[in-house]
Amino acid sequence: MTAGHIAGFYHALFCLRDADGYPTGTARELANGATTHAHKLIAPVEASALTFERESATFRGGQQILGRRQLGISEIGAFEITLSAFDEAFHALITGSAVDTSIASANSVTTPNALHADPPQGMLLLTLGFQTTAGVNKYITYAYPNVQISEAAAGKASQDGGENPLPTRYTVTVSGAERTFFGLPYSATDLGAASDLFVRYVTAKPISVTTFKAAAGATAFTLGCRPVSGEHAGARNVWTKNGVSAHSEVTGVNTTTGAVTINAANAGDVFVSVFETEFQSV
Repeated sequence: MTAGHIAGFYHALFCLRDADGYPTGTARELANGATTHAHKLIAPVEASALTFERESATFRGGQQILGRRQLGISEIGAFEITLSAFDEAFHALITGSAVDTSIASANSVTTPNALHADPPQGMLLLTLGFQTTAGVNKYITYAYPNVQISEAAAGKASQDGGENPLPTRYTVTVSGAERTFFGLPYSATDLGAASDLFVRYVTAKPISVTTFKAAAGATAFTLGCRPVSGEHAGARNVWTKNGVSAHSEVTGVNTTTGAVTINAANAGDVFVSVFETEFQSV
């Protein structure tokens, strides 16, 4: 059990998700043999809190309250995330659009895709600072496994200076999911929930996510950045295959190249890697 205090906003990651609830990084569909990674957002500033409205019943008679009972969540509030910069790659992922360089090859064009009613579903990971009651600095990641994100405002202009005079703001709509961002169903964990809106994950270092969809006989793939630990027994890095814990399937992790060796896979096996990292390039 861990207790501590939360302060600071260090990293934000976004992954698309497939119909089975697996993270698919920046790929809308994964072909056999493909590896994809979470997209790291540029300099997150703040995120507002996710809020809930809970329905309740009050039992009253004889001029007194006899009792109250909760009846579950009646509304899940959207929240906003603010970035200090405009990130074209992130924008394209959340809108289902693309960055166009064909119009002018030396420049780029993007569109808000605002008239598209159903933006892509994805996963959002927000990593905050965490200090245990024993004074040990760690990180806590709020991992939302099923979100849709859209621009909250666009086109503001200003002469103002100071800190982040023209940030970008996005609205995050959260829905429930039966699978966690680890690739594990909630029902396969000890969390005591069949589905939920997010998990909190306390780690010694920040985290990232890589997904690999194997070709027949595949024995290796490469993480998106260097892991800080080569551990693969389930202590600091989490490995799943087809929604089941797969630490025994991993035979080696290289902390310099990011190479992961595995037992020979079947075609279409989905490996999800959630690993601690300092985001150094491989």
